[in-house]
Amino acid sequence: MKKIIVTSDSHGDTYLLKQIASKHSDAIAYLHAGDSLDFEANLYPFVTIKGNNDYYISQESKTINIEPLRIYMTHGHKMYLSVENMVAKARQLDCNMFIYGHTHSPFYQVIDGVHILNPGACRYSRSIIGATYAIITISDNQEIDVTFETI
Repeated sequence: MKKIIVTSDSHGDTYLLKQIASKHSDAIAYLHAGDSLDFEANLYPFVTIKGNNDYYISQESKTINIEPLRIYMTHGHKMYLSVENMVAKARQLDCNMFIYGHTHSPFYQVIDGVHILNPGACRYSRSIIGATYAIITISDNQEIDVTFETI
């Protein structure tokens, strides 16, 4: 089994990211979908992209391969975040997962074979369940499951 941790919108709380990584030390990847308000080097082990509040990170999107997933990750502030647009963008880039942040609300749905995931926000959540992050698990037979953890 493989485990991937996905966070977003930590808004300066790098200590919280370190706590999440420590809690899930068995994960094979740690992804941050923007608005960290920190330098990329300070976010290790998280791989991150630039959000609308990030001034120290330059890359606005990344494509990440973790079999069987090919993940497109962007913050989402520069596109209309309809599921149709996200599925189209993922397909255009030959990806089967689209990860975004920006809305501060957790979301997960599989549409026409494309996994659409927003882990929610580590800080300033807009969800009734509070601050969240996501855990992607890939079973030995390549089945993908996504759950949300509250902070």
